[in-house]
Amino acid sequence: MSRHPLADEVILAVAAVADTAREVGDTDSATILAQECTLALMPGSTVVVVGEKNRGKSSLINALVGRRQLLPIDTDISTRVHVAVSYADEDQAVVYGSAFEDGKKEIKPAELPEYVDETAAVDPKTGEDRHPGVERVELGVASPLLSEGLVLMDTPGVGGLIAGHSDITLATLNRADALLFVVNGAGELHASELAFLDRATERIQTVLFVLTGIDKAHDGWRAALEENHRLLRVRGSRFATAPWYAVSSRYKQEADRAAEQGREARAADLMERSGFAPLLAELRDNVVLRITSDRLKAVLGTADTVITTLDQQLELRLRSLELDPGLAASVRARQAELAELRGKGAKWRTELSAGFRRLESTLRRELDEGLRRLGDQARQAIDSGGREALKEVPRSLADGIRGLVLDLQNTVHSGTEKLVGELGDGFGVHGVHVPRVGILLDQWDKAVRQEAGLGEPVDWPGPVDGAARGTLSVEQIKEMLIKIGSAAGAVGGGLLKRAGDGVLKMSKYGKLGLGLGVVVVAAVGAGAAAWAFGRGAKTKEELRRLTDDKLRQVRETLPPALQETLREVVAEVEAAIMERISVRQAELEEALARSERDRKIAEIEREAPRAEVTAQRERLARRRAELSDLRRRFTTDGV
Repeated sequence: MSRHPLADEVILAVAAVADTAREVGDTDSATILAQECTLALMPGSTVVVVGEKNRGKSSLINALVGRRQLLPIDTDISTRVHVAVSYADEDQAVVYGSAFEDGKKEIKPAELPEYVDETAAVDPKTGEDRHPGVERVELGVASPLLSEGLVLMDTPGVGGLIAGHSDITLATLNRADALLFVVNGAGELHASELAFLDRATERIQTVLFVLTGIDKAHDGWRAALEENHRLLRVRGSRFATAPWYAVSSRYKQEADRAAEQGREARAADLMERSGFAPLLAELRDNVVLRITSDRLKAVLGTADTVITTLDQQLELRLRSLELDPGLAASVRARQAELAELRGKGAKWRTELSAGFRRLESTLRRELDEGLRRLGDQARQAIDSGGREALKEVPRSLADGIRGLVLDLQNTVHSGTEKLVGELGDGFGVHGVHVPRVGILLDQWDKAVRQEAGLGEPVDWPGPVDGAARGTLSVEQIKEMLIKIGSAAGAVGGGLLKRAGDGVLKMSKYGKLGLGLGVVVVAAVGAGAAAWAFGRGAKTKEELRRLTDDKLRQVRETLPPALQETLREVVAEVEAAIMERISVRQAELEEALARSERDRKIAEIEREAPRAEVTAQRERLARRRAELSDLRRRFTTDGV
């Protein structure tokens, strides 16, 4: 996997800005830039692998990472939980769930089927789950494809009776880097697949289609591919121009086996027939390259903001050394503006309150619409399903509620981010970082856990997502609390211990993982996952009643939790804004004090510091030009 062609130049340019910040005495900005550079180059990007049941998702992942028996595969095997596959020097597997001590359990990779396979996970004698409460699995393997931090997320099948899987996967896409949509090469896209893609349109930018099983479909896969192109064009899908890769996982695995045996010619022939080479190149070189490019451009933006702040400080210093008679008046005018912003009647407070009232209305509407949709899906599945509905509908509904919770969480974050941006533009209050919030479902979770006879909820590690990176001093990291409630957890931030050493415990809100920037959130939470129905329904009529009871319970108890979440977020945003104002006030107080000191210094004693400040401003101007040139090259060089 090649390094980004501009990475070294960006890091050197930003490091030069950090050096100037240290010279000026702004060590906080220097630290922020150093951390920004570290995060930008830190590996970590997540590709979510999605498709209907038995489309070959697990076989595809096995072939991509070069491990024939990593994930269980067979014609009658279906993955029932999300499985994250990332790099590790030695094979390892961790299962997460509310039934395990500390919320997780290390297992042997060979034991994986009884945790993730819908068939093997059930005891044939009792019909009960061997390991109830399994919510997600993390695998580590020494695969070259994953060595730079790429994570592949295998997902349960979308569509069909298990509609709840789709809800969780869709919510996951808001935090993933790319979607790998797997389609059977023997036929065209189904209506349920097209419906899923419609819902995914606004959630993910990078989509790759994979047509599997071309070795079984012979030449028929070409007609299927053309028909799928046509269906997407007719539907007006944004993904109509997305690339397609026709592959055979069997040929790829046979190519790997031939290579291991030293039969290079045979391996090369099978590899070409498998169609995997262009897909691997896309994942290795293009997808990861685009993600790194976005991160590096964000670092340039942060460095440019730091330059502006430093130049303003140096300008005040220069005016002070030149005994500018208007300096004191301009500083006091700015102090008056800041004092007005601190007041309880400040306009930004009114705008903030109004914005969050609008956000609360949006959340209530999304909640009502989501619960109505889940109810319709459950009732339709009960009416159209057989005896299997008695088991599958409760699981699907639980998954659907978890997906709805994650979607509400995404709405809180995006709405808060937008509102803070508007406040910055309107009132000049910048540098406020938006927390990745989790809905605080304390009341709801307590009730459902008591009913299910469960213990205390599990604190899940959470990822640092791309939108929340910003500028990361220790204090600002604390502002980016990932509040994971009992019904909303996260996959990724602590993938196989790579981020475990950098975890900050954030009181009752769980943990903030300072890991690899993996942003997948899947197989979430102990609360919503575990209650299912408390007890099994024996008839369809009883299942309908229990379904209505559960939806009513959520409808009654979730709104107060939403309100509590918004109160917490408002308090954090207000505190962050007030901190920014206080910092600026302290800087202006120091400018006035320095001005008084400078007036008492003889002219000849001011010459050297004046020349030094002038030189520092000139260096900043050169640094800004360098950053501008790098931003231009990201566009002109096509990277």
